[in-house]
Amino acid sequence: MSMASQLAEPLRLRRMTLPNRLLRSATFAGLADEDGVPQVAAVTALYERVLRGGAGSLVTGFAYVSPEGRAIQPGQSGFCTSAQTQAWATIAERLHRQFPDSPLVAQLAHAGRQTRTEVTGLPLVGASDRACSYFRAPVRALRTDEVPARVQQFADAAANAREAGFDAVQIHAAHGYLVHQFLSPWTNRRPDFWGQPTAFLAAVVEAIRERCGDAFPVWIKLSWGEDRHPGIDLAKATATVAALDRLQVDLVEVSYGTMEWPMNIFRGECPVKVTLRTNPLLNHYSRWGKLWWMLVRGLPHLRRLAGFSPAYNVPAAAALQQGTRVPVVPVGGIRSLPEALDCLAQGLPAVALCRPLIHDPAFAGRLLAGDSSPSTCINCNLCAVYCDSPQSLRCYHPKQREL
Repeated sequence: MSMASQLAEPLRLRRMTLPNRLLRSATFAGLADEDGVPQVAAVTALYERVLRGGAGSLVTGFAYVSPEGRAIQPGQSGFCTSAQTQAWATIAERLHRQFPDSPLVAQLAHAGRQTRTEVTGLPLVGASDRACSYFRAPVRALRTDEVPARVQQFADAAANAREAGFDAVQIHAAHGYLVHQFLSPWTNRRPDFWGQPTAFLAAVVEAIRERCGDAFPVWIKLSWGEDRHPGIDLAKATATVAALDRLQVDLVEVSYGTMEWPMNIFRGECPVKVTLRTNPLLNHYSRWGKLWWMLVRGLPHLRRLAGFSPAYNVPAAAALQQGTRVPVVPVGGIRSLPEALDCLAQGLPAVALCRPLIHDPAFAGRLLAGDSSPSTCINCNLCAVYCDSPQSLRCYHPKQREL
């Protein structure tokens, strides 16, 4: 069997089977109304394009588990009301009818300190009172007796996803959101039980199992590192994965970073002018205010950005895979067949793709066919920056219309 054909081989997990080794990573769509109810026709059409393009499974864009945990992006979906659940059920039913072998995974998130009261209408809470330098908003540390209610929010949202017909859930424990805040020593300075880095995540997994049953698959998304010290690093991520191994989670997807340096999550271009025009944290500044921001905060921030390099999370993912039975799947910077095959050669079971499938959903199918042509995604990151605007997900590549 050639390595190229291995991409098309099914991947058997503990509680489910994926039809091939290409996962569509969670990608924010911006296709929900002000109540977090997804637009059924638009979301279905978007996911149809992805699955028709060849991705074997699909993770939704991050959906909030409670209004308190809603992010600042307009059009974010939720999984915490009956209206949201009913809309997702219609989407899942339509997709399962067309793609019965392609699992649908609902990504569940709570923003924690990484949001604004103007969006949620509620005070910000987090693992500690350490504010995020990106959002610059006060945050209150959750009291010990308040934490279990947030654990239950994840379990309730998972039950809603299961009721809606999703095949699994992915807990968003990456990118600086609430679960990440408990995992990181930068934000978790608690003296109580919840000061143990993996206590909150473990409680979430166990609560979902209790609510949804042991047969319902649970995936986790982790950042293997962040741009703070002391913060999450590879050693701490290894300890987290060991805990997840003991919990017998079904898959771990490996990413990087937090919203304090968001472009280090994506790598590539940083479209500053578009950011200043569209980002709700910045677009209210006057022309001179934007100039001040650029000189005082923007330039120092830009100097700390990591440049794009191919498959930039793969070495960390391969290191994490060596110490666990849980399948570890990297996302980030994988743009060609040789890079995808190198993941398999390093012992990783599958590959997750995001921006290349925004640019061209059929890229996954070409990889499965053994096409060695690289993705023509130019890593401009306009798709990421426009997530903060009322625009819904699309590629801004100048030649996208020709594809």
